[in-house]
Amino acid sequence: MTEQRKRKLKRQLQESRYRLRRLNKEFAEPLKDMVFVATKDVMRISTNGRCIYFDPDWLQKLGHTELDFILSHQLMHIALGHIDRPKYYTGDRFHLACDIVANSHLELLGWKYEKLPHIGKIFHETFFPEREGRSMTAQEALACVPFDPALMKPTIRRNYMIDSEIWWDRKSDCGENGEIVLSPADEDPEDLVCDEDNTGGNHFFVRKEIFPKVLMSSMGDELSEGKNKQSSSGWDRRAMNDILSLRSAMKGNDEAGAEEDFVERVWQRVNTAKLNWRKLLNSFIQEEVCDYSFTPPDRRMQDSEFFLPDYNVLEERPKEVLFMVDTSSSIDDDTLSAVYGEICNAIAQFNGGLVGVLCFFDVRVHNPMPFSDIGALLRIKPSGGGGTNYECIFDYVSRTMTMGAPANIVIFTDGEAEFPEESAANNIPVLWLFSNQGVRPPWGKYAYVE
Repeated sequence: MTEQRKRKLKRQLQESRYRLRRLNKEFAEPLKDMVFVATKDVMRISTNGRCIYFDPDWLQKLGHTELDFILSHQLMHIALGHIDRPKYYTGDRFHLACDIVANSHLELLGWKYEKLPHIGKIFHETFFPEREGRSMTAQEALACVPFDPALMKPTIRRNYMIDSEIWWDRKSDCGENGEIVLSPADEDPEDLVCDEDNTGGNHFFVRKEIFPKVLMSSMGDELSEGKNKQSSSGWDRRAMNDILSLRSAMKGNDEAGAEEDFVERVWQRVNTAKLNWRKLLNSFIQEEVCDYSFTPPDRRMQDSEFFLPDYNVLEERPKEVLFMVDTSSSIDDDTLSAVYGEICNAIAQFNGGLVGVLCFFDVRVHNPMPFSDIGALLRIKPSGGGGTNYECIFDYVSRTMTMGAPANIVIFTDGEAEFPEESAANNIPVLWLFSNQGVRPPWGKYAYVE
């Protein structure tokens, strides 16, 4: 890339960054700390949270509105926690669901565009059934996207994918795999300053581009008087404050519940685990036949000089388990710690052979995280609050686990909720583990956690 072209791209990004920070400093402030990297290893644009990667040939074609929108779109992916998705939520179909949710939040702020020339159609509603994206999480929106753009011809696929997820999982990169065009160390040019115009001081200039002065920070006073003005780009400051509040609750947690019910919980491993998991999961054990093993060796040849493996050794391996832990307000942190100890105990009893997904639930499912060892379990933080609804567990399984249902579901709870019909489990075996010994489920196996 020539220095002249690099300077043009840098100026283009600086102007957009400046405009967005003027529109809403709180939301756009992360752009000031980001590295902008030109690379051909991306379809249009993507981010890993610390860098924004873009195709320079595509970005240089964008007008002001298009560039402002697509950078805001990247910020919204970060704010809503999309780039921190669980590992098994990948591919074009889930990315399109994320785009719909992000675009719908942006529309709420005033970005009411149906289509932009170099970006394409801006989807903000799901397809079947049609629902506004901001009314659901990305996982919920996934169930309403009944097709996969990845299976379409490239020309048609581009109509649905306005950006790329390729850098979402490359969190460690800081721009090494491309050419850095703009970094936090680069100061804005001196001509990117607020200035009064000659017609009464109602506008400010950015290199001859005129914007309503209402976009400046002083707009807060006008909004408090009930005028509720919006910019030409459509940013609504009060709606943006709602998104900023939502960001803290939803970071890394697309399945979080309502803000008033979302609280971080505390659990720690305690040495009171007593459950015999091999017995409890006996019906879920899967026998695997190994071709051969030296432990033990073939006893038929023990008198010979040869040391040969024995054949057809059976190994016990549990299928993938979905652990659901009740974090409603009726569950205290001591009970959560006892549950934590039991799950650690289960992993230990199977010597690393127990794998699956751990979720928390109250009236919704929170924080789905895969695990395979106690170390992975330590990194999972419980969250939740409010009431209890067991139906959300089975709704979650049917709606979001598109890569295949779990072999069994283990539900830790106090039993203080109505039990759904057995048909809700869709023939998946369920093990109920209660902290309250007075509870008996109408179906499924059960045991008690002390």
